[in-house]
Amino acid sequence: MPATPQYPLTGADLRKHRKAAGLTQIDLARLAGVGRHAVQYWEAKALVKSREHAPKRFCEVLGLPDYYTNIARARGWSLTGFDRMQAALDAQCDAQIAAMRAREAQRHARRRVICGAKTRKGGACRNKSEAGRARCKFHGGKSTGPKTPEGRARIAAAQKARWAAWRQAQP
Repeated sequence: MPATPQYPLTGADLRKHRKAAGLTQIDLARLAGVGRHAVQYWEAKALVKSREHAPKRFCEVLGLPDYYTNIARARGWSLTGFDRMQAALDAQCDAQIAAMRAREAQRHARRRVICGAKTRKGGACRNKSEAGRARCKFHGGKSTGPKTPEGRARIAAAQKARWAAWRQAQP
């Protein structure tokens, strides 16, 4: 039999003590008066709550002391290991929740909704909006270019300047 277990008891510790006692999951379940699936369930857990019925029976069968009972608390035995593990699990849950909220915010920013802008016929536009915007490409999502002769001349001059700079940069 291994040395006195470190608490809090994990599922891996429970498996180790069961194997050290030379018991299979079926044997431990029969001796504890529970089903084999209960043994499988608790051996897969990160933290075994020995106040529950099945783990308490496992501790009795394997001869493990039960430090989580109300008697132990009344005597003032320390549960700092349990508190540390609970704090670590809480921090892990908080990190997972924060990551989930970040993913949801990104999904919300990229969502595409129905445009709904008033069309020339007077009805609502039924196109999907641009990603993260409220309107489709026809109603404010993308520019269609200059419409006036002055605007077209300004764009043509800008393009000529860009092409001239590109040609000078070429070897």
